[in-house]
Amino acid sequence: MSDIMLRKATAADQEIIRQMVRSEQLDPTALHWSHFMVAEAAGEIVGIGQIRPYPNCHELGSLVVKPAYRGQHVGHQLIEALLAEERDIVYLECASHNETYYARFGFMPIPWHAAPMPLKLKSLVGSFVARLVGRRLVTMKREPDSSRLGQP
Repeated sequence: MSDIMLRKATAADQEIIRQMVRSEQLDPTALHWSHFMVAEAAGEIVGIGQIRPYPNCHELGSLVVKPAYRGQHVGHQLIEALLAEERDIVYLECASHNETYYARFGFMPIPWHAAPMPLKLKSLVGSFVARLVGRRLVTMKREPDSSRLGQP
């Protein structure tokens, strides 16, 4: 396993952030570098993640780890670093097969309609699109007092 260094993204990282999100066909909206944390190995960005701010809530999103670095806890480190700075409820939307992964960080599934706007609308649209391609999305919520951070 390579040594992984986490840091806040800079303006110079904007294009690689966009490329990595597009490569995984994730939500391409609100991809501003200032919301991102990046993971580097030997000077190369190998993982990204953000807390996307909305007017009345925050969403963990855009988590991407390059294939060669998957299984090396890069995503885990990014999530812990991003959540460490959060003092409010954090939401996320993920494919149903990732639900148990995010549960390790204190996220619990909620009905899509229980999410605040604009996440409620995003979840509704995302679920419709996902069903067209045979996938199911789950909306999840993490309370600020969650002490389960990173537990298996």
